[in-house]
Amino acid sequence: MREEIYVCIDDTDEIGYPKSTGMLAQNIVKFIDENFAPCSFISRHQLLLDEHINYTSHNSSMCFSTVLSPFERDEVVKFIQEFLLAKSAPSAEPGTAVAFKGDITDISGLINFGYRAKSEYLDKSEAYSQAKRQNVYLKGLKNGGRGVIGALAGLGLRLGGNDGKVRGCIKMTQDEMRAAEFLNLGYVSEILDENFNKIKNDETIVFGRNLKLVIKNSIPVLLVKKDSNGRFRSLDVEELRGF
Repeated sequence: MREEIYVCIDDTDEIGYPKSTGMLAQNIVKFIDENFAPCSFISRHQLLLDEHINYTSHNSSMCFSTVLSPFERDEVVKFIQEFLLAKSAPSAEPGTAVAFKGDITDISGLINFGYRAKSEYLDKSEAYSQAKRQNVYLKGLKNGGRGVIGALAGLGLRLGGNDGKVRGCIKMTQDEMRAAEFLNLGYVSEILDENFNKIKNDETIVFGRNLKLVIKNSIPVLLVKKDSNGRFRSLDVEELRGF
């Protein structure tokens, strides 16, 4: 029987490498979509930026969910390991975390680990210890595999449902539209202001060209802010980092 399962990867690239962690996550999703079951959106989780941590432009992990049987999980784990060993950058330290939600013993503890990784320098031994207690499969694949910390943290943050951005962007061809019109496009089910209040359907939304969605209560939402003209505008990437 298939159950809800979460997959997270981290530390697969290096500066100048053509394949980002997000791109590799998208390839893994494609494999699962085509062979087993549809996957969710991929979430990007920002972790601690510190001089002691090797990262490229940003220290972030990529996570998604799907439904698999135990046998299918084993097949997916095998594919992920072989794929990341083959496709990650030469100096990368990739790690992967995989867990059936129902097997996790203390979800709040795992979420807490994720939030700590956003502000604290953590080590691999703590990540492995946490994973063992939580029934999470955690594996470092090469060069020391320090990516296990980010992989486990990203999995916890995704389970928390209130962290991160959706990978990719929505390219808008219109500069503005009513909130109801945008909702009808199907990208999100909610548009929220900077205080996380729902926007009324008749409000006008002014768009940037590339919209980034954030995760609130486990679903993608569009965040907007009222401008000096009384209209709402979408937040840009720099503003979203504050959330």
